[in-house]
Amino acid sequence: TRKGAVRARMATRFLEADRAGDVPVAIGRASDFFGAGALESSAGERCFDPILAGKAVRVLGDPDALHSQTYLPDFARALIELGRRDEALGDVWHVPTAEAVSMRRFIELAAAAAGTSPKVAPTSKPMLRLAGLFVPILREIPEMWYEFAEPFVLDSSKIQRAFGLRPTPLEESIPATVEWYRHRAAAAAPSKAAATAA
Repeated sequence: TRKGAVRARMATRFLEADRAGDVPVAIGRASDFFGAGALESSAGERCFDPILAGKAVRVLGDPDALHSQTYLPDFARALIELGRRDEALGDVWHVPTAEAVSMRRFIELAAAAAGTSPKVAPTSKPMLRLAGLFVPILREIPEMWYEFAEPFVLDSSKIQRAFGLRPTPLEESIPATVEWYRHRAAAAAPSKAAATAA
């Protein structure tokens, strides 16, 4: 893809700079990520807000295809570790990421933590293109459709073996994320009420 080509050129350029001794480089890569503050991810506010409200969750592509999701705190810890380790330099590392589950299963785990029962509503590629007319960020997704139409599984065993880093289990990371979105919604409620009253 166009984005993939850009990323490959960037990685090549950085690793060449490391080999030349110009700058120390370690590259950390994640899958789609979720967690506190990760609003624009495929498992961001468009996923967790409807779950909390018990409304249908729109899912890109095949909701039953395996899809790795990287927990943001795991991503952060890995980047810190890569910055501390000389043996990480000059290499590419997939950060610790829990076992891949389908988006349907991910939503089920989040709904159980939220105490709701939302439906899963698949979004087709034509629907996505139409939505992109009104939501600019969605225009970028058709190029990456393969990530959602077939299994998209990240293997982080290399960094786990090398540095002993482990991903947070989904049974812990998803409820923590639900709580963050719950607090976010509660904090936004007074301002919405004030705006309605005005």
